[in-house]
Amino acid sequence: MSASVSFGEIQAMLDRCAPGWQWRLATHSRVISYNGKVYRSFPKFPTIELGHIRKMARYLGIMDCAKRELAGI
Repeated sequence: MSASVSFGEIQAMLDRCAPGWQWRLATHSRVISYNGKVYRSFPKFPTIELGHIRKMARYLGIMDCAKRELAGI
């Protein structure tokens, strides 16, 4: 099984790396928006695998900050 992080830790990382970010629940995923970009396929699970977090951070343009905030990315 891959390493995973709780959604609470991801929220804290996004607060520091993407000020003003927002999220909402969709039918099968969380939708995260920041700086005019919308990432529509973030899992709804209570813990999220690191691969999903890396993909979201690259898309939103916050990868450098996310690497500093969350170990293993």
